[in-house]
Amino acid sequence: MKTMDKLEFYERLAEILDLEEVKPGNVLKDFDGWDSLAMLSVLAMADSKYGVSIKAEEIRSVVTAADLANLIEAKQK
Repeated sequence: MKTMDKLEFYERLAEILDLEEVKPGNVLKDFDGWDSLAMLSVLAMADSKYGVSIKAEEIRSVVTAADLANLIEAKQK
């Protein structure tokens, strides 16, 4: 299992959302691309890249990109 490089995580999140960049303080629901398909892509990325299983309800409870990164990081421990 790979430990989380947050910069790399934000880059991957930007790819999922088809954006130039995602910053830690960005509010996820403010992105046009943040929809159920993007959430599924994040769930798949968390599993394949970080070995973490996240429930859809957990993703819905996060607000910012940093919250999402912290959720995945906390589950790695």
